Amino acid sequence: MTAVVALLALAALAGASVAVAGAVRAVSTSGAGALRDVPHRAGPGGDAADGFAVWARNDDGRPIRWDPCTPIDLVVAPAGAPESGREDLERALDEVAGHSGLQFRVVGETDERPADQRDAYQPDRYGHRWAPVLVAWAQPHENGLSLRDSDRGLAIPVAVGRAGARVYVTGQVVLNAERQDLRSGFGDRADAWGSTLLHELSHLVGLAHVSDPEQLMAVHPGSGPVELADGDRAGLAAVGADHGCLAVPRPRQVEVTGPAR
Repeated sequence: MTAVVALLALAALAGASVAVAGAVRAVSTSGAGALRDVPHRAGPGGDAADGFAVWARNDDGRPIRWDPCTPIDLVVAPAGAPESGREDLERALDEVAGHSGLQFRVVGETDERPADQRDAYQPDRYGHRWAPVLVAWAQPHENGLSLRDSDRGLAIPVAVGRAGARVYVTGQVVLNAERQDLRSGFGDRADAWGSTLLHELSHLVGLAHVSDPEQLMAVHPGSGPVELADGDRAGLAAVGADHGCLAVPRPRQVEVTGPAR
């Protein structure tokens, strides 16, 4: 069975006071959130009694989150995608949105290619805004990616802000275009693209790995129905809309440090 990888990336704002250890400046999250077929340690956050873990927390102990009062925009790089790639993505987005209350909006297609330290602000390509989340199918190690041959996919959320008030503003979900063994749809978590997308999108919104194999956020979810378990759903709620709006720093050039496994 494949495990899953995600990496946490941090971006430092000019003049910001930043903590790096397990936290975020302009930080990307990757590596500890990849779904792969070999044993892999759990990502940051550890296991929690209620069945989920988060990537990182702010100084007040609350999980780093996306602003739920602003839609999370995504662009899709369709090169190398399976035939059902867009359909599976839309269904997975609906599932994560339903349990988190976060809003997702696919705003178009792109020829941008993924990279571990992708620029969080690309005004020439996307205008004066934080870059949309990039969803792409890629070759292992393309552009120096942390995507390995055995990985199904990789999630790299990026958080920006001053210490104690960080917020996710962009990120990437990268799928392994070489994994011809994976099946379209949501049939079985052992070999379904739908399972991979649900897992990586949950990393994108802030969840880390757990050791409980019953959870879809397990490093090795095993065989079974493609559905979010109780801990997964609790985790999505913990990083979701019920916890209120967040102030998002204005878009500008930042130095992305990470991704950090």
